[in-house]
Amino acid sequence: MKNQTPLESWEQEQFFRWVISNQIRIPELQLANGSMNGIRVSPSLRARLKGQGLRPGVPDIDLPVRRGECCGLRIEMKRKAGGTVSAEQKRFHELLRSQGYRVEVCRGWREAVAVVRDYLGV
Repeated sequence: MKNQTPLESWEQEQFFRWVISNQIRIPELQLANGSMNGIRVSPSLRARLKGQGLRPGVPDIDLPVRRGECCGLRIEMKRKAGGTVSAEQKRFHELLRSQGYRVEVCRGWREAVAVVRDYLGV
């Protein structure tokens, strides 16, 4: 049976709609940005992007805002149902944690919003 839950890309779009609609009230959200790792492109363009620094395993969302001991928040977005964290993603997440980042895997945009609100203390 086909997974009927929204795609990861849709979840990330909803998250950034929330970011845009709340960045005046929560100014730190102006720094939120997304990785382009999940975009499907031709093999030749993928090779060019890798040559320009695209790396597998990089989390989907970056919030470069210091809070306490953490130098930033990184979020790996997944569908509410389905979607697994790859070995490469797990490795990259651990490297980020070793550098002082908080890294979370969120299932759905609402979970990502909750993590950001918790991280920023709002």
